[in-house]
Amino acid sequence: MPINARSPHVVQVNNALQSGSKIEIDIWYYTGSQPLTPTYTLSKNIPASNNTDTAYNISPYLREFMLHKFTGNNYSTNQFITDQYEYVFLQYRTYSLIGASYVLQNTVTDTAFDGYGYYEEGVNIDRGNILLGNGTSHYYWDDSTNTPSTDPSHRAGVVTAKVKRFWYYTHIPFGGGSPVTYTFTADGVYDIKRVHEGNYGTGNTLQIFDNLNVLQWQGYFYPKTECRYTPMTIDFVNKFGGWQREFFYKASYENLEVNSTTYNLMPSQVVPTLISEGQRHVMNNNGIRKYTMNTGWVDESYGETMQELLLSERVIWQSGSQTLPVKVNTKSINKQKNINNKTINYSIEIELAYDVIHSIV
Repeated sequence: MPINARSPHVVQVNNALQSGSKIEIDIWYYTGSQPLTPTYTLSKNIPASNNTDTAYNISPYLREFMLHKFTGNNYSTNQFITDQYEYVFLQYRTYSLIGASYVLQNTVTDTAFDGYGYYEEGVNIDRGNILLGNGTSHYYWDDSTNTPSTDPSHRAGVVTAKVKRFWYYTHIPFGGGSPVTYTFTADGVYDIKRVHEGNYGTGNTLQIFDNLNVLQWQGYFYPKTECRYTPMTIDFVNKFGGWQREFFYKASYENLEVNSTTYNLMPSQVVPTLISEGQRHVMNNNGIRKYTMNTGWVDESYGETMQELLLSERVIWQSGSQTLPVKVNTKSINKQKNINNKTINYSIEIELAYDVIHSIV
């Protein structure tokens, strides 16, 4: 099972004869190869002679290698390789110290994503190989003037999946039409287009099957037209550790907040006083642009999506061809229910993760 590195992944080493233990961890990207020497070696003694259990949380060492550069959003490529910095390959080996020698106990080879589990789910949570909720419905921005082939902000998004050779996926258009199927030619991690380029006007169901024709995952992607406002296209790393695209359809507002440092000025002359010079000057004057965006009317299941957005450590605003890093300022939301409120809308404040004036080299 893939490791979710934002939450603890605990490896236990326990042997009744051991006086200590160690773990060797190899970490590498898909463009590289397994290192010849361990990336990390950790060791410890047993707590007591009557307690020989030792445990290692390896998640922090894996997260160091994940960068989430966001290299774009797949539109029409059938076998689009996920950027190498979104995940890592790893192998760890556990050893028991028996006498003066370390004895190999176990070897595990796996993949790690930057996902997480909730506290109630405990440690070593398994979120599976497909990095979006199974059976979920999503909406994408559809307009007769949109050009998803050239404008990344108009694209429906991707589903990141770790697959085996001969796995395949199928786009089934809504309202009839012929399904389109593609079969993977190699093991790997891929960004699968949510919507086939021929289905943007209708939407489709996306299904992923293994090589034995067993359905592994499916999702539903519907077009949504916004006549009055220009939607904001937001990408964030979700609880599975994959990029998830959502659109904020209703009114958005921009606010400029300026910060500066004020200091008292030493006058250039005292007599006569140069009044135009003043007594206080400003330095380090810069600004931050903030935006308030609204989802529009959504189902109560969207509360989970908002929760994952607020908990995400990497968020992008795809503004046309510009990929802009943002941070979410909203720290709390009321997760609404249809039984209490038939018209659910979420309002979120974000700010650009850089100053208006480029002042750092």
